[in-house]
Amino acid sequence: MSAEIDLPRQVFGHGFVLNKGVKMSKSLGNVVDPMELADIYGVDQLRYFLIRDVPFGQDGSYSHEAIVNRTNADLANSFGNLAQRSLSQIFKNLDGVLPDLNENDTDRLLRAEVASAIDSYRRDFAALDLSGAVEAWLRGVFACNQYIDAEAPWALKKADPERMKAVLATLFVAIRDLAICISPVIPESANRLLDQMGIPESERNFASVEDGGWYVRHVKSGFRLGQPQGIFPRYVEPEASD
Repeated sequence: MSAEIDLPRQVFGHGFVLNKGVKMSKSLGNVVDPMELADIYGVDQLRYFLIRDVPFGQDGSYSHEAIVNRTNADLANSFGNLAQRSLSQIFKNLDGVLPDLNENDTDRLLRAEVASAIDSYRRDFAALDLSGAVEAWLRGVFACNQYIDAEAPWALKKADPERMKAVLATLFVAIRDLAICISPVIPESANRLLDQMGIPESERNFASVEDGGWYVRHVKSGFRLGQPQGIFPRYVEPEASD
């Protein structure tokens, strides 16, 4: 005040991060170095767990099992597997060439579900409900996984190749939007995925998600998808040394 600097209009306070439900303290000997956790699980994976499982402003508990189960289930098995399956189908069956977006009602329904999930994500983030935002994002991921399982593009290669192309185009669009959406939470991983998809850095924001013409431009640019690389390896317990 003496320096005539404006006082803060809003103050944020976070809760305690508990080790298996117990406050960390030197006397208990349960203090953990967060840098060590990042080395073990990965920076993005640790960020994701803390944002997803510790509601902003409240106490939250972590454990080795909780981090592994959450990141393996949500990132490796759900989003990572979705991206790998979808992009691999484009690479293998279409030589990496992006197909035209010829949607039917099923495809449009998925697009609407993903858009709704992203809208909820943005509202929750604005309200500082970060864990709720990630949960909303997961609804979009789960919808895509249900869609790919139901449409089975791998089976359509011989039965109906044109339908296969439409399904893979729909998935490419949805994965791009979901990757942009979650990039504030897992920036390194999301950007590596968007790099593989050929999405320019200038088009990795919510204004780009709302751009209805981006996919047609991307197809016309001549971009060709290379062999996709897994983004979220599953955490595997290290073998015990003798």
